[in-house]
Amino acid sequence: MSPINIPSYWEELAEGIHQVKGAVVVVGASDTGKTTLACYLAEQLLRRRNVVSIVSADMGQCTFGPPATISMAILESISRFTEDVSVHSMYFIGSTSPVGHFLQTVVGVKKLVDRSLRNGAEVVIIDTTGLVYGGAAWELKFHKIQLTDAGFIVALQRERELEDILLPHERRIGRRLYRLPVSEHAKVRSPEQRREHRRQRYKNYFRNAQAKSLSLRDVHLISPYCSAMQGGNSSSFSRVLVGLNDDENFTVALGIVEEVDLTRDTIRLITPLEALGDVRLIRLGSVKIGEDWNDSRINLT
Repeated sequence: MSPINIPSYWEELAEGIHQVKGAVVVVGASDTGKTTLACYLAEQLLRRRNVVSIVSADMGQCTFGPPATISMAILESISRFTEDVSVHSMYFIGSTSPVGHFLQTVVGVKKLVDRSLRNGAEVVIIDTTGLVYGGAAWELKFHKIQLTDAGFIVALQRERELEDILLPHERRIGRRLYRLPVSEHAKVRSPEQRREHRRQRYKNYFRNAQAKSLSLRDVHLISPYCSAMQGGNSSSFSRVLVGLNDDENFTVALGIVEEVDLTRDTIRLITPLEALGDVRLIRLGSVKIGEDWNDSRINLT
């Protein structure tokens, strides 16, 4: 990570996690330095010879993996936790925001944390979205912490904006709560910068993509809106982002729909995935990817 002034309480936090291990949830509003802290903790824990996994649960501003997914990496060296880290597993959300996709988000995080632990991770760091205001945000964070059985909750707040989220976890047996101030050096990104970040992530992910066809007799489309296709409205699915998922509903790769041919029961899409043999499910997303690689939300209803 880039050189920064590391406060002593970050070092103490890393040592505390090293001693206990387990799941660590990092929460905070947008632009509070969550990813920087997650990166620092990962590097320090690797230096202490822990097996560390990162779950990038911010589907709109992912540090690694493509947008609209939750991605997991098992780190093998202290070289760096960067965009170039090798993704171990993905779970397709189909949106760049958890709003309207809370179930997918908490299920995806839970499945990736469990897979991390099954693959030998001693510490799993969960880097979350900046959605922290309002009742819906409270519910999302509460259930995410419950499902992952996080032993550490690390809260980055400017004032007291996270207190409603943190209150249920005070004095819980086996749960450690850390309130940390936001660094004055935390970077603030504009909506335009965030959009450009996603655009570049899509562009890089699909740079070697090729057109592929799949028979809808061999794979299942999973979406509440498949009836729209059955009714003949297949043209509305052009350029829709999809997850190509395996039997366990983990995402093998992403694709962009080019055409759905209902008469032949085929779907044509572009994807960087060379071999489609593991694909059993195609999960329709709720964003379209333009020719310029910008995304736009859609309503499939």
